[in-house]
Amino acid sequence: MIENLQKSFKTSQKRMILALFGGFLLFSCSAPPLLDELTTFENQEWHMDSVVQAQWIPQDSGAPVFMSLYVRHLTDYPYNNLYLFRTIRTQSGIAYSDTVNVHLADELGRWNGTGMSTLKTMMVPVGNSAVRFRKGERYTLTVQHGMRDTLLYGIQDLGVRLIAAEE
Repeated sequence: MIENLQKSFKTSQKRMILALFGGFLLFSCSAPPLLDELTTFENQEWHMDSVVQAQWIPQDSGAPVFMSLYVRHLTDYPYNNLYLFRTIRTQSGIAYSDTVNVHLADELGRWNGTGMSTLKTMMVPVGNSAVRFRKGERYTLTVQHGMRDTLLYGIQDLGVRLIAAEE
């Protein structure tokens, strides 16, 4: 019986090493993001009037891009969700605008996202699929929280990430 346990332990060790190596290869080969901007809120406080803004000018109009936001919050954040008002503007006007309810915790109060300490990170896609931007045109994404509190405690960062989609 002890021999079976030892074999099982060695097999699980081998599987873990293979999984770690495979994960390393998967992430080390991916292309860097086209845009990765992070806004940090002083004292983990996001004021209702504070607008997060990211600007970019695409260099290739034919390349599809996935756009996402990532929210970093503390586990003492007082709510299980976060409403965000998102708008993408071009030089000619508004191209996209929506309100999204980000579920930071599930029905039982367990935090969604990643992180092993008191800081959790939640990825939030913008739109339903990859989009194409016109080359040379300036785009501006603005994000504002839509919670009822004027000063929202427990939100540390809000990031914007653009990643090239594989065609």
